[in-house]
Amino acid sequence: MKILKYILGLTLLYAITSCKEKLGNYDYHDINEITIEGVDKSYAILQSIDTLRIKPVYNMTELNVDSSRFSYFWVIKQNNQFLDTLGREKNLNYPVTLAPNNYVLQLRVIDRQTDVTFIKQTNLSVGTPYSRGWLLVGENENDNAEFDIISMVRDTFPVRNLLAKSGLPTLKGSLLAQHTGGNFESNYKLWISSNTGAYYLDRVTMKGKVANTFGSLVYTTDPINKNELSPAVIAPQLANSSGGSGGSSSRAVLTSNGHLFAISLFGAADLYGNPANRHASNFNKLLKAAPYALYSIGSFNSVVWYDVDNNRFMNLPSIGFAATSDYPQDLPDDPFPWNQAGTGRKLRYAENTRNTDGGSQHGNSFAVLVDNNKNSFIYKFYANGGNPAKRASYTVNPIATDFDKADYYAFSSNRTVVFYAVGAKLYAYDYNPGNEKIYQFPEIGTDPITMLKFDTTVDAATNALYIATYNTNTKGTLRRFNIGNNPNQVDIQAITRSKWDGLLKIKTMNWRAVN
Repeated sequence: MKILKYILGLTLLYAITSCKEKLGNYDYHDINEITIEGVDKSYAILQSIDTLRIKPVYNMTELNVDSSRFSYFWVIKQNNQFLDTLGREKNLNYPVTLAPNNYVLQLRVIDRQTDVTFIKQTNLSVGTPYSRGWLLVGENENDNAEFDIISMVRDTFPVRNLLAKSGLPTLKGSLLAQHTGGNFESNYKLWISSNTGAYYLDRVTMKGKVANTFGSLVYTTDPINKNELSPAVIAPQLANSSGGSGGSSSRAVLTSNGHLFAISLFGAADLYGNPANRHASNFNKLLKAAPYALYSIGSFNSVVWYDVDNNRFMNLPSIGFAATSDYPQDLPDDPFPWNQAGTGRKLRYAENTRNTDGGSQHGNSFAVLVDNNKNSFIYKFYANGGNPAKRASYTVNPIATDFDKADYYAFSSNRTVVFYAVGAKLYAYDYNPGNEKIYQFPEIGTDPITMLKFDTTVDAATNALYIATYNTNTKGTLRRFNIGNNPNQVDIQAITRSKWDGLLKIKTMNWRAVN
C-alpha cells in the first residue's frame, strides 16, 4: 500500500510540473479594440432622392494604427439574410437605390492583422417620394406631356420630369395624372393619360410598360379602337388627405374621345366592359360624352354626363350595374332643363364641389353653358342617385368681363364665387343674385395662367385655390391662396411656403395619399 501511495504521489507531481511548463509557453498580449460612434440608431431615407451619408468615429485602444490594415463593409440585411454591400469605405456615401422597405444596416470593420471583426448596427427605412403629394400633369418646354410631383412624404419638395424617366414613349396632349386609391389595394393604379396614350405606372418606381395601357383593361363588343382610349376623368376622386373616397367599390372612367366606362370593384378586377354612353331606346348608338363626369364627391353612386351630340345632360344611375344611361326628368318649374337642345346653349365647363346648398349633403356640381349670343349661364345641381336634383340657375351678368371666353374656371365650395382666367388675367365673379360683383387680381402677375383648381381633397374645409402659371424663363409656377370670408369682398391671400417654381406647364393636379 505504501508503494502504491508513493507511485501516485510521483504521478501527481509530474502532472503538475508538466502543466506549469505548458502554461508558461503561451505569450498573451492585448489586441486593438475598436468602438464605433457617430451612427444613429435608425435612418429614414427616400429612394432616388436621398444620399445616405454616415461618417462614423472609430475609437481604438492602440495609438498610431496604420489605417490600411482595416477593411470596411456596409452590409444590408433583411430577415437575417444578406442582401447587398452598399460601400467599402470607412465613411458611407450611398445614393439610395434600394427598394422601399425596412432593413438592417451593418458596418463591419475587419482588422486584417488580427482577423477580428467589429460590428455596428442600425435600422434603415427606405421610402419613396412618390407615395404622398400632389400629382401634376402638363407639358414641358418641348410641348411633350410631362409629370411632376409635389412630394409631401417628409418635407415638401418637387420631383420633376417623371414621365421622361418612366421608360414610356413620348406623349402629346396631357390629360391627367391620378392615383385611383380606394379600399381595395389590388385595384390601385397610378395613371398617366394623354391624347396619344394612357398607361399605369409601377407605384413604387414610377416606371411604365408599353403594354400597361387603359385599352388593355377594356373588353368590349362595340366597334371601338381600344388603342385610342385615354382617360380624361377617373371617378371618384380622392375625398380626403388619407386617400379615402366617396365610393371605393365602383369606378367610372370617361375617355377623351367621349366614352363612359363604369364598373363595380367589389370583389372584381379592374377590368372594363361595354361603355354606358348610350340610351336603352337605341342601344347600338354610342353618344359622345363631354370630358366631365359629375357626381357627389362625398357619395359616389351615379354619374351625370353631357351628351355632346344632342346637347343634353344624361344620368348613369347605378355605377357598375347599369348598361345604359337615362334621360333625367324635366319638370315645368325647374330652374333649367336637362335637355338643352331647345335653349341654344352648349356646355362650356363643369366641375364637382363641396357646396351643400339646397341640402346637397355630399356636394353640388356646377356647369357653365354659353348660348349663340355669347350669354353665359351657371347651373347648380346635385348629381346623386337615380334622380339628380336641380338647385339653381344663374344668368351671368355682363359685368363679368370675357366670362364666355375664359380658358379656365374654378367654383368655390364655400361662397357664391367662380374664379376664371383669360390669358394672364384672373377674375372672380360673385354670382349671388342681386349682388353680382366682378373682381380682378393684377397681383397674380403677367404670366399666362395654365390652371385654376380649388382643393376639395386635402383641406376641403379651407377650400384653398391653386393657381398655375408659366413662362419660358422660370417655367411653371404653382401657388396656393386662401379666399377671404368677407361676404362683401372677394380677395386672395398667398399662403406662406406654398409656392413652387421650375415646374412643367401645369394642366391639372390630383392628390396621392398612399402607395
